[in-house]
Amino acid sequence: MINYKEDYKKTTYDYIYKHKNNGTYAVQFNLFNKVYNKRAKIRKINFKTIKEAQDFIADERIKFKNQEEKMDKHTTFSKAFSNYIEECKIEVKKGNLSKSTVRGKETIFKNQILPVLGRIKINEIREEHILKFHDDLLSMKNLKENDKTLSNQTLIKIHKQLSAFLNYCVRKKLLLYNPAGRVGNFKKVKIEKEYLTYQEFMNLMFFVDDIRDYFILMLLFNTGIRIGELLGITKDNIVTTEAGTSLTINKTYYNGEIRYKAKTEESIDNMYLDDITVKAYHEYIQNRKDKNIDSDFIFSHNKNIYKDSREDNHKENSQEHYKILSDRAVRDMIKKYLKLANIDKNITPHKFRHSHAALLISLGKQLEDIKTRLRHKDIRTTSNDYGHMYQEKKISLANDLTNFFEENRQNSNF
Repeated sequence: MINYKEDYKKTTYDYIYKHKNNGTYAVQFNLFNKVYNKRAKIRKINFKTIKEAQDFIADERIKFKNQEEKMDKHTTFSKAFSNYIEECKIEVKKGNLSKSTVRGKETIFKNQILPVLGRIKINEIREEHILKFHDDLLSMKNLKENDKTLSNQTLIKIHKQLSAFLNYCVRKKLLLYNPAGRVGNFKKVKIEKEYLTYQEFMNLMFFVDDIRDYFILMLLFNTGIRIGELLGITKDNIVTTEAGTSLTINKTYYNGEIRYKAKTEESIDNMYLDDITVKAYHEYIQNRKDKNIDSDFIFSHNKNIYKDSREDNHKENSQEHYKILSDRAVRDMIKKYLKLANIDKNITPHKFRHSHAALLISLGKQLEDIKTRLRHKDIRTTSNDYGHMYQEKKISLANDLTNFFEENRQNSNF
């Protein structure tokens, strides 16, 4: 085996080395494949002259470029996507992407995009392919069989993922431009968010006969926290001080895995709980003690070991773990009580977040207050999601002005 450091010395020419004893030359350099994000190391010895070594370097570069162009030409959409996902997984390891984000990308491409575009050569993708794909999606939107309909929000999400991938292809020089970007996304149809009014919530709670269910529903309605945040709550997240009882979110539970990271930096802020929710919390904790459930995670039971995202927790140890409730279990629980209360609304755990926002608006709170309570990163998110809920307030304000002028008309100079 040639030892370049010991047997050769560097010349003034790039990538060319001279043998210390016999005077021959050697070449060592790297070529980077931008398409597949791989580096190839090129080595060769026994060149008699520097010119021979330089000619070899030039020939290898031309050969590599031709091979790369040939590879580009025959790269399919599906193959390019495989490389895209591999790079996304590297970003997960770096902490720049979450596993759930990558899983979401894979699901959308597997179910919607690859069956239509997968076999097309990536450098042949044009606007007409995207338009045809949009037409297929719109057909799915109108299809009523087997519950395969696609919502407007889902259509927008699919196009965004497709466009993000094609932008990647442009960066890798597989495409000259992004055809999805030129076609544009589906138009967003603004739909009023479904939520529970305070009276509907009270009617629902009348039928709740389980202390755990009672505390879950109180927490969802009175705080607006996300379902993954709720299921990730541990005992040390709820702390009582002189200022009151606060809840801190520093982990989430998703798809059977604990993630030691909040959704955004804003999500970590302490959230103070009202007295009714605090009372429900203490009753629930006492109920857990009575059932000998001793888990750090609030919403758990002693059945199976959960999967922890930290590698050191995959090791077996003597500490007993408890299976955390699933998102599906909470959804099914809500459906049960909605049916008992005869409330004909499709209320999910996330729609309790909308319900909390609606409650705050009815209490006269402004968008900035709601942004803080819901821990949004940008107030535009709050405005886009809940601004329409102020419509009733606008009507009420106009009516108040009418009443004011009517009452004072007799005593004025109008």
